[in-house]
Amino acid sequence: MTANSGAPLIEMRHIDKAFGPVRALAGVNFHLGAGEILGLVGDNSAGKSTLMKVLTGAYRRDGGEILVAGEPVDFASPRDSRERGIEMIYQDFALCGNMDVGQNIFLGRWPRRLGLFVDRNRMYGDAARVLDR
Repeated sequence: MTANSGAPLIEMRHIDKAFGPVRALAGVNFHLGAGEILGLVGDNSAGKSTLMKVLTGAYRRDGGEILVAGEPVDFASPRDSRERGIEMIYQDFALCGNMDVGQNIFLGRWPRRLGLFVDRNRMYGDAARVLDR
């Protein structure tokens, strides 16, 4: 899919998510085109993080569908979404204050060399590319 094809790269249709009796998401629609940058803004407890956690497989949706490049997906875990190139970097609370930005971006999944050593050049190069977007 190209950036100018007009079709959404990521599409969430009629997403529902409840935690017990609390409906966190009710029929939410979301789409993002290739190359698009979108800010998701809202009040506290508006459902922003919940929607992104549904997208990345951290939470299972109760209803609706998610499409990536036009194909229905059902991410059972953040690892599943990561394999499709969809990840979430958490704000504040999930960061480690004793690590730099590059280390926090790749926390728990540092690129390795020879299966043992952290490939710092690759890690910082990839982090710089993400931050330059």
